[in-house]
Amino acid sequence: MGVQLNIKDPGTVRLARELADRTGRSVTETIRGALEREHVAREEELAGRLAQIKDLSTRIAHKLPPELRNMTSKDAMDSLYDEGLPA
Repeated sequence: MGVQLNIKDPGTVRLARELADRTGRSVTETIRGALEREHVAREEELAGRLAQIKDLSTRIAHKLPPELRNMTSKDAMDSLYDEGLPA
């Protein structure tokens, strides 16, 4: 196999062993489960943040005048300036 993880912090090893004992799983299964749960939690957190950003973007877009709603940022900047000078 050759795949290893060397945990040098005694407190972390103690927690992993205690949890493994309480759940009846191996230390490896216990650590893997904890890492998988953390991974899922992070993905859910990211999805929540992206949903908030999309919601905010939608609310901002609805407050823009209709003629600006489909403009790109380049289009908006180009409409403000004429050859480098304010239009």
